Amino acid sequence: MNSNSIKNDAQAPALPLLAHGRKKKWSYSSLIFSLFYFVPPLFMQETPTSWVMALIVMGFVTFVILYVLSVNQPLNRLPYYLTAMLFLAYTTSLVNPGGTVFFGFVNFIVGYYYRFSIGIILLLAVSASLIFLKVYLYPTGLFFFLAAGANIAVLFGFGVMERKETLFQQKEAKHAAALGTLSAIAERERIGRDLHDVAGHALSSISLKAQVADKLLTKGRTAEAQAEVKALAQLSQQLLSEIRQTVSGIKHLSLREEIAKNMAKLSEQGFNVVNDAVSDADKSSFTHLTPLQETQLSLIVKEATTNILRHSKGNQVTLTLQRTNHMLNLVIADNGNSHCQTEGNGVKGIRERAELINASVVFQWGSPTVLTLQLPLLAKHNSSEPSA
Repeated sequence: MNSNSIKNDAQAPALPLLAHGRKKKWSYSSLIFSLFYFVPPLFMQETPTSWVMALIVMGFVTFVILYVLSVNQPLNRLPYYLTAMLFLAYTTSLVNPGGTVFFGFVNFIVGYYYRFSIGIILLLAVSASLIFLKVYLYPTGLFFFLAAGANIAVLFGFGVMERKETLFQQKEAKHAAALGTLSAIAERERIGRDLHDVAGHALSSISLKAQVADKLLTKGRTAEAQAEVKALAQLSQQLLSEIRQTVSGIKHLSLREEIAKNMAKLSEQGFNVVNDAVSDADKSSFTHLTPLQETQLSLIVKEATTNILRHSKGNQVTLTLQRTNHMLNLVIADNGNSHCQTEGNGVKGIRERAELINASVVFQWGSPTVLTLQLPLLAKHNSSEPSA
């Protein structure tokens, strides 16, 4: 398979590089399988000469360099590196049966970046190459070639599964973004209708009273005109208040969507995320939140996520959202070992947002690092919120 055929047949979705985010750990740790490369020389009937061993070691070093470069390459430059790795696998196999292990890493990369059909074609071609090498060069090395075949199939499977998981995550993220856009459009349409209903009648009344006051002033009936002007002022203030209440929801953030978005961001950066917000928090937990409370909680979740990404040295995050009686409990924990001698702007911002909605927040530093927030809830028809 040459670079031109890979370029023409490759399907190119916007997949993140294998060396980025949570994929980086697996991409590099999988190099441990490449140590199989050194096993066959240990069992050769004749001890390899010094120059053969030098070639074997040089081949392995070259492979590691090519592999590291490959997982860091964009799709348009990747075929050149894959071609070089295939060539290296063939040439090293001429002096060492362990060189066949390099085919597996090529299949892993192809399984992730390219269509399944492309991967199967490469898998069949590599299998044919293994059979050729076994029959004509190493007729007694059956075990090594069976192990190499299993390694190639397993790594190809890992690449395909990683591709499917990544595409699924991207699809979910696009779906969430589309829902957020539709929700925003629907909310703006609702606000537009409310503004039309609120302002239409009030502006008509204001216009009428202004005309009456003008006519009264023309006739010299000053006292009655002043009464109309006072009524006009009251109507104006009432209209302004109603407009403010109507548009207060424009900056309203959805807590459920913000949690999903930020947990996905942590997962993409390599954290093992446990999200109990959906299972432990039923929909009534959100219906009892005022727009101000939900917006501030969303911003707190966002700020906590930012702090974890910047400062946490752990690899697992747990978010729990529970409603007990008239209290909403939010807990965000990560297994990093954090120590805070002086609170930064992020922590201060979380405290200020919690205070704005009369919630209490407690930070536990160390391992794990835990943010615990408790928000008193009122019945929806009795709920009130401080002015923003």
